[in-house]
Amino acid sequence: MKKILILGAGAWQVPYIKKAKEMGLYVLATDWGENPDGRPYADEFASISVRDKEKSLEYAEQHHIDAVFTNSDVGVPTAAYIAEKMHLPCYTQEQAELATDKYVMRTKIKSVGLKTPQFYLCSDKEELMAAYDKIETKSILKPIDNCGSRGVCIIDSKETLERVCQEAFDNSFAGKVLLEELMIGHESSVEVLIDKGQEYIMGWCKKQKSPYPYRYDIRLDYYNPEHTEEENTAVEEMVHTLVHGIGMQDGIMHIEFIWTADGVKIIEFALRGCGSDVITHLMPYLRGFDIMAYLLNKALGIDTPIVFTADKFGSLKFVIPQPGKVRKVEGIDEIKNLPYVLDFGCDLEDGYVIGDIKNGRNRPAFFIVAGNSSHEVEAHIAEVENMLKIGYYG
Repeated sequence: MKKILILGAGAWQVPYIKKAKEMGLYVLATDWGENPDGRPYADEFASISVRDKEKSLEYAEQHHIDAVFTNSDVGVPTAAYIAEKMHLPCYTQEQAELATDKYVMRTKIKSVGLKTPQFYLCSDKEELMAAYDKIETKSILKPIDNCGSRGVCIIDSKETLERVCQEAFDNSFAGKVLLEELMIGHESSVEVLIDKGQEYIMGWCKKQKSPYPYRYDIRLDYYNPEHTEEENTAVEEMVHTLVHGIGMQDGIMHIEFIWTADGVKIIEFALRGCGSDVITHLMPYLRGFDIMAYLLNKALGIDTPIVFTADKFGSLKFVIPQPGKVRKVEGIDEIKNLPYVLDFGCDLEDGYVIGDIKNGRNRPAFFIVAGNSSHEVEAHIAEVENMLKIGYYG
């Protein structure tokens, strides 16, 4: 039985652990937590930080693994490190750095000829204030090496920058931040499989974002059959340039971009699929292809033909309730039993306190629906929202 090490065993990694077991693999999982959601599903578990390259490598070598995999941004450099040391299929350490250090990423995007905003790397408050004076428009502040919009904030004045800069530094593992020109336009993201250097676009969405000053996602609409030829061509050209520019040969990429008056510009990219179960639940339904099996086989060095057999409609919607202390939540079981609901997650319960939602980590609930048209999906979203009832104390 072949052994696979999955770095990260939180809720978003559980589908990959289950799929690996379904494929007959012996699954070893690691996570910095003692009892993550994925622990019961793995054959073996070790409490090792996915950022700890040396301990993770030692664990991998002790168990003579045949493959390493992660769908966690923070685990990407460690996966590349283990793969290089043990001669396993994976992206390179250089590619891993490109995808997890936003300054290195921005520099590379610019070097391959893609459009990018004005940006400055800052290690302290003094450098940050100097960078602010160089950007003539609104700017956006972000840690160079975190995800989920943690520490990200729109900057409209020096006073705002003074107030929020420490939070950005605190959310950077390296203690560094990026101050960028704020790009104005409609945001999107695209999911791409890569096989022997050839890119295969699974689908791309149009997003609804949170109000300023934060920039987390509220809704992702994958209405692929309705996209125009001009839109698809722009996305395809961007994806092709980026995939070949960084030398990706196999795997998956999640690319976030924005439609500006100056054309398509990349916000950032990752060597993983979109989170919140888009890749594990929504995209396989939309395209009729087992994406998780493809990725796990790639980690084992096994080629699987990419054949999309469907092109349907779907949406990921986050629930952003009003602040307050939750007394009760109704409709959860009924929503989960709806045939068009592919996934539903909810942290809300009696006593849960909803505060100011500043990043993706704070969103307390989400659901994924699918249908045969955008109108059908819209109707499904409205029905779910009407069924979910949140009661408050006071």
